[in-house]
Amino acid sequence: MSIGPGHVALLSGVVFAIGGFGILSRRDAFGLLVSVAILLLAPVIAFAGFTAIDGGSLGPGQGEVVALAAVVVCAALTLVGAALVALLHRRHESLDTDAYGDAEGEQR
Repeated sequence: MSIGPGHVALLSGVVFAIGGFGILSRRDAFGLLVSVAILLLAPVIAFAGFTAIDGGSLGPGQGEVVALAAVVVCAALTLVGAALVALLHRRHESLDTDAYGDAEGEQR
């Protein structure tokens, strides 16, 4: 059985849906961060899969290099987000996003 473009699109769509569902259903900051990371990796899966199947306009192996660079950027964004979540947890002593208050710094 060979893997076709439909399989790649289905996998990417499922991963994107999982990330979107996580964003809509999570209330804690760390869960939101993980869901955003999953959401950002769905297009990388599609890009790497489609270039591996069709070759695309890039040469051999270049699509995977671009996908790897996108994964590195996503990992860096996740690390910065994890640091922000740690600071929020230290300040508010909670990961629940409802406990953070509004823009003026008032806590609920």
